[in-house]
Amino acid sequence: MRLINLASCIAATAIGILPVTGYANTTAKEPLSIELVSYKVITNIKGEAEYQPATQAKPDDIIEYRATYTNNTGKPIKGLVATLPIPPETQFLAKSSPAQAQASTDGVNFAAMPLKRKVGGQTVNVPLQEYRALRWTVAELPAGKSVVVTAQTRVSSVPAAGK
Repeated sequence: MRLINLASCIAATAIGILPVTGYANTTAKEPLSIELVSYKVITNIKGEAEYQPATQAKPDDIIEYRATYTNNTGKPIKGLVATLPIPPETQFLAKSSPAQAQASTDGVNFAAMPLKRKVGGQTVNVPLQEYRALRWTVAELPAGKSVVVTAQTRVSSVPAAGK
């Protein structure tokens, strides 16, 4: 069984976590830093979720992606738009935090969840496997503070050899 390398998956989609407000670098010397990490979600014998750092995953593993946005300035950052990509080898599980996320099937156009579309004159929900990104608007991120956004996914497939 082939494993998916989550580090390369995150690196391939990391551009998707940049805020639209112009704070784009991820170093602590910049006004805004962004850290994206992945955790494997495991249910313990008490039925509680435990989170283990994950660098690889296999089909059916549940992975939680966490993006931490930190304001490194002495002033609040207003109108921060935090975006978290949903890697193509995964399916969004409709579990995110904070709860008021918007979703997208293309990483460009976002709307409230559940996403809807017209099919044969009827409005239907877009299947979760088509979700490719989530977005949150943070009205104000205070100086020196952080906000964390999360999304849970299930690994649906692994990339073919050489991809």
